[in-house]
Amino acid sequence: MKNIWILGAGKFGRIAYKRIVSRFPQSDVTVVDNVVEVSELTGVTTVFEDGISWLVRNLKRESRVDMIVPAIPLHVVVEWVKEKRAGICSVSPWPLPSNYLSQLPHPMCNGDSTVYVSHADFLCPDNCAEPESFCTYTGEKRAKDMFRLLRDLDVDGANSLVIRSYQLLPGVGGIYPRDLWNLLDRVEALDNQSLIIATACRCHGVVDGICLT
Repeated sequence: MKNIWILGAGKFGRIAYKRIVSRFPQSDVTVVDNVVEVSELTGVTTVFEDGISWLVRNLKRESRVDMIVPAIPLHVVVEWVKEKRAGICSVSPWPLPSNYLSQLPHPMCNGDSTVYVSHADFLCPDNCAEPESFCTYTGEKRAKDMFRLLRDLDVDGANSLVIRSYQLLPGVGGIYPRDLWNLLDRVEALDNQSLIIATACRCHGVVDGICLT
């Protein structure tokens, strides 16, 4: 990891910052936030700006960034897609159907078109290493990976697209830029259709329903 972007400098952004600079001291790390003061963070490049706007402007297909760590209270993938399609098509929320929601583990809805999902009904430790076969908190066999579960769900009337969040360090997950661009290419081929877009790791995820017209 030579170049890492952290979007957000709140609790989880600072956890990511501390662990990344400790584990990858030679990496170029950029931390972006427009609410929490970032200038006090040392050993990294800091940007006091809205994370989504900064990402839209700075992320190019040829950008030399290895991983993006979302640590702001937004579905970064969906907000980035919306901004990339702005001016090209109209983007509106698409209510997630009840038969879809009923298949999700521990769903927590935020309005009609956004839902947070988790295999856990407890507060996970912030240093979980996300082992493949078992839960570090319970010691029990892990349920089906959330990113796989969401990919495998059929949704009438919508196309389901899922980006995996990969474990970079214990308690620190991120997405690969190539996955963002691959998702955008798929979205562009599905204009005038309803989409379910999810970002998920092995245990947790966020899902949004949108419609592009």
